[in-house]
Amino acid sequence: MKDNKKVLYGLVALALVLSVVGISIGFAAMSTDLTINGSAEVVPASWDIKFKDLSSPTIIGDAEVTTAPTITSDTHIGNYAVKLTKPGDSVTYTFKVANDGTIDAKLTDFIKATPTFTGTGATASADATIVQNNFEYTVTYSDDTAITKNTDELDAESYKTVKLVVGYKADATELPTNTVTISGLDVTFTYGQK
Repeated sequence: MKDNKKVLYGLVALALVLSVVGISIGFAAMSTDLTINGSAEVVPASWDIKFKDLSSPTIIGDAEVTTAPTITSDTHIGNYAVKLTKPGDSVTYTFKVANDGTIDAKLTDFIKATPTFTGTGATASADATIVQNNFEYTVTYSDDTAITKNTDELDAESYKTVKLVVGYKADATELPTNTVTISGLDVTFTYGQK
């Protein structure tokens, strides 16, 4: 009888071991591993808006270029000077505003400064007024479309051609007695991300 109990306990123990092993196998058969493998790369976009392709001037009448403009640092056109002597004289430059980067841009500000007219001699004030009334200074796109902040866009890897005209009105009926110097022919284009 003792031997039967030992055999019985042994069979119960074996049954328990087989049950645990069976449950483990059953659990393993009902489990699944989900795995995600991958990689990422960050390639920085570039912001590169600049002036380029400044043309030779188109001169009408007796106008003269006394100092040719230059592009410096790709973001500044400066140091130009022209001389106008009679009605209809003008100097026109064209250049590109280019987005050589990979980020689309929008013109967020466009400032065309108000020129200052300075006469000389006894007729300085009257001469300055005459020139101010007959001076033409425009900055437009090459097709004469107005440049408008907050609506003009410059997509990546594109450009717009801009035209700058300095002239004396063709229908002017007065000329100054003495030389009038015009300063403040400044224009600023500010671009931001579209």
